[in-house]
Amino acid sequence: MAQAPLGPTEASAKASHDRDLTYVWSHEGQTIRVAYGISGGDGPAWLLLPALSTISSRQEWQPFIEAICGRSGDADSLPRLISVDWPGFGGSERRRLAYDADLLAAFLVDFRRDCCPVDCGLLAAGHGAGIALLAATRGLQTKEWVVVAPTWRGPFPTMAGRRSRAFNAIRFLVEIPLIGSLLYRLNTSAGVLGWMSRRHVDVTGPGLTQAGLEARQRIARQPGARFASAAFVTGGLDPFGRPDGWLIAASALQQPLTVVIADQSPPKSLAAMTALSAVASRVLHLPGRLGSHEEFGPDLAKLLEY
Repeated sequence: MAQAPLGPTEASAKASHDRDLTYVWSHEGQTIRVAYGISGGDGPAWLLLPALSTISSRQEWQPFIEAICGRSGDADSLPRLISVDWPGFGGSERRRLAYDADLLAAFLVDFRRDCCPVDCGLLAAGHGAGIALLAATRGLQTKEWVVVAPTWRGPFPTMAGRRSRAFNAIRFLVEIPLIGSLLYRLNTSAGVLGWMSRRHVDVTGPGLTQAGLEARQRIARQPGARFASAAFVTGGLDPFGRPDGWLIAASALQQPLTVVIADQSPPKSLAAMTALSAVASRVLHLPGRLGSHEEFGPDLAKLLEY
């Protein structure tokens, strides 16, 4: 169920987040508080899913949202933008759970049903796109699919080209008290996050500035952040076990699928995006790497013509 906003907001407001809300998700006897926001006007609705990563946050969509909300026109002409943090990431509750792709897909199906209009479209970035395609096999309904720099494998399986039992051991070490906290802190140092931003996320974007790096470190180091992050990095949130898994899921969609390729993505990720584009209704191109939806948010808004 959704928690009511604290106060009224004018429909024509141009803030990046007009309303900040909390969705209390019930799953297998547990409740998890999930953060989301609603921006824009009263036009066609879109659900915005951030890219899953150690630095994942719905704030990644802020440049895109601001570009949409900054347009002239009345509230009826502005899209309604619903951005949500994944359980365990961003501003959502970060409890120690057995995070996996099935849990996140179940969340997405429920959130879409409870918090979005029937005719809502879906705009997913990075690994969030892979989870969304898994959710499609579990009954997720949307009027249109747009995936930006989509991926389906976590960093360790992508680098290794396969899954390994060693990844589960690493995840276990990060999750245990004391040692896990220390390991996670080392891996969310400014040096490591800066290297990750330069190699995989940004071209000239926020992760390459001191202020942007500090903001990402604050996201990464929130209490309990290491549990979902460790699951992602070690492949525990991978929605498919084989490269053709998401191609099969995408081919079965009944609604249009747009794939936006980030042209400067790491080679293995770029190859996966290109493979997915073969089954898409429309293929578009955007500069940047895996953070292109944030770094080039205004360009994306123009590209999609919302």
